Amino acid sequence: MTRGFAALLFCFNFTAIASAQQASTWATIQENIFNRNCTSCHVEGSSFARQSGLVLTADVAYDNLVAAPPRNIAAQADGLIRVSKVGGFAGLQQSFVWEKINAAEQNHFYNDHPGYGQIMPLGSPYLTNGELAFLKAWIEAGAPSGGVVANPNLLNDQTRYTPPDFKVLNPPAQGVQFHLGPFEVWPAQIHDREFLYFEPYQTTTDQYISRYEISMRPGSHHLIVFNYPNGKVPPTARTYRDLRNAAGNIDFSVAFELNNLFPFQFYVGTQVPYVNYYLPKDVALRLPAGYGFDLNSHSVNRTGQTQKGEAYVNFHTVDRSQVQHVADYDNLGNTDITLPPNRVTTISKTFAFNQTRHIIQMFSHAHEHMLEFSVTRVGGARDGELLYWTNDWAHPPTLELDPPLTINAGERLKLSTIYNNNTNQTIRFGPLSTDEMQFVFYIYYTGAVSAVSENKTRPEKFELAQNYPNPFNPTTEIKYSLPKNGVVSLTVYDVEGKVVKELLNQFQMAGEHHVTFDARHLTSGVYFYQLRAGTFEQTRKMVLAR
Repeated sequence: MTRGFAALLFCFNFTAIASAQQASTWATIQENIFNRNCTSCHVEGSSFARQSGLVLTADVAYDNLVAAPPRNIAAQADGLIRVSKVGGFAGLQQSFVWEKINAAEQNHFYNDHPGYGQIMPLGSPYLTNGELAFLKAWIEAGAPSGGVVANPNLLNDQTRYTPPDFKVLNPPAQGVQFHLGPFEVWPAQIHDREFLYFEPYQTTTDQYISRYEISMRPGSHHLIVFNYPNGKVPPTARTYRDLRNAAGNIDFSVAFELNNLFPFQFYVGTQVPYVNYYLPKDVALRLPAGYGFDLNSHSVNRTGQTQKGEAYVNFHTVDRSQVQHVADYDNLGNTDITLPPNRVTTISKTFAFNQTRHIIQMFSHAHEHMLEFSVTRVGGARDGELLYWTNDWAHPPTLELDPPLTINAGERLKLSTIYNNNTNQTIRFGPLSTDEMQFVFYIYYTGAVSAVSENKTRPEKFELAQNYPNPFNPTTEIKYSLPKNGVVSLTVYDVEGKVVKELLNQFQMAGEHHVTFDARHLTSGVYFYQLRAGTFEQTRKMVLAR
């Protein structure tokens, strides 16, 4: 399928449906989303309407939503309005309604905005993924009252968000496993539960980690493994040292410990339910002999009932003879942050490297006022080259770099972050989501790059390869080439142009990449997959044969 034919197919589907319905996107939202899911509760005189001040009947819904302030005090304090007319990513971030319906981000919602109430519709199933995509497109278009700004085909997706299953990890064949819990996560009326848990992992020799896995129960916000400082008297082993006790009182000794550990003793961590990271061939992180590890778990429970928390960490080790490059963790961090109220501020800081480092993993860390976070080269022949970019503060992408990103001694990297302080208070550096941060964490090694990595050169052009195998059942691999760094999306469509699966939408480095597509939930037939990277766009056809 050629690019031109793909574009013609999608354009035809969109135009034909829009012409046939002759309905604006807003009218479709009112009829097909609000009337079916929301209006029965949000009618004049109902308890929901009295509490929220929001009526969603067709005669007043638009004026009550668009550019209207919310009644929720916490949302008001954060500078939100019900639905923003700004458009784009900023419009989504400013829209209280989007916060209230975006079920896939409920961990962020409940953890970082406990005053916002409950995910809607309350007492009913979440909105379908198609309904959410349709509303998202409308808000990003500036929430107009007329015109067609969202493809009605999006509404065909009837799937709904379901929390990921908790993955119980078997101990590694070679390595060590840390297991937290099960432990109690106290309900909403008390507080979130966050604690440190010391694991006195004792070995007589250094161990070398070639892969690590982390798995957390739903409701977990993050899990961080800190490498406990060498020579410091360790805390009591395998005991929950809560940041707050069951009565809600803060333990300042634990808060002080946590502050000292972050970010300088950071080892590995995740903000997603499951991570499985393989270091490049011949590279391994050192697990020092006799060192202990402090596990920092943060869980959120807004149900009103005590829930179960649990987490696993697997370190898969290899013999030292198999390791050519011993890797280590480090970070680039800026604590000099001042964000004036009601203003968009860009803060940049440049860091010089006093030794050559080969970076194999990189991810950013900021808080909820971040709009964009980028890392670029400074100086030299590749001055200004974009190395990392994200607009997602809650789940920033993790770059896995093989071949590594080499920063030579004397070269510099610049962190640049755009923040939107939409509050009436000055915001400074701090650990809360309502404070701000500017960090890049990375794994690196020194010395010469292996011959295998040196032989991996940048592709000369963008290219989307034919999937293999094809026909397939139920999985197939899709390979593609990127001659330069940038934001990349890879999406699967059916023959009607409906989005079946967004395989990725993130910043990636130049090089050869591959993605596995699992279609076990689909029926036999023809599907299309499309790669977009900057101005490049290519579509290919694949066949699922049961």
